[in-house]
Amino acid sequence: MIEQVVALDTALFTFLNTRLTHPILDTVMPFITEQEHWYPVLAGLLLAMVIWGGKNGRLAAIAFVVAIALSDQATCALLKPLVGRIRPCNALPSEEFRLLVGGSKAMSFPSAHASNSFAMATVVSWRFPKAAWLCFLIASAVAYSRVYVGVHYPIDIAAGAILGAVIGRFAIWGVVAARGAIDRWNERRAAARVG
Repeated sequence: MIEQVVALDTALFTFLNTRLTHPILDTVMPFITEQEHWYPVLAGLLLAMVIWGGKNGRLAAIAFVVAIALSDQATCALLKPLVGRIRPCNALPSEEFRLLVGGSKAMSFPSAHASNSFAMATVVSWRFPKAAWLCFLIASAVAYSRVYVGVHYPIDIAAGAILGAVIGRFAIWGVVAARGAIDRWNERRAAARVG
């Protein structure tokens, strides 16, 4: 059963990576896939949430940082070494796929790019629900770019996306619960001073 899933995943990777291509995407996807290109956008978004977002914006900024930290550690430090799946760019013969960026020796499953992107999209769309479609569109483009440039299988990005969305929701729940506990503690202290 697992062998059949892996074979299907490899066939889908080859199809998406070698058949569904376009010269414009060959330029756009390597740009989208590089994390460094997103740092100014993410820094600006964090700053906007902290400065102009009010109490909920600051909560979202904290959840944003927590979500990225948890997502990155869950994928890179825990799951990738545990699963040990070799990336397609290191497992397949070079004539069977296109590699549009530098390869990596890191493991493949799940995709940290997909996980981090969906964790961020989940948190930002919680604070700005009207922008949810844009958040998840960008996250999907980043995730898909990993297959397009030849460094991840489709199952890697699907698992990463699901994991990231779950971690994003967990981060939101955590900061809201922590904020509620702090508020209740402050109320008890204030009541004790009055009483």
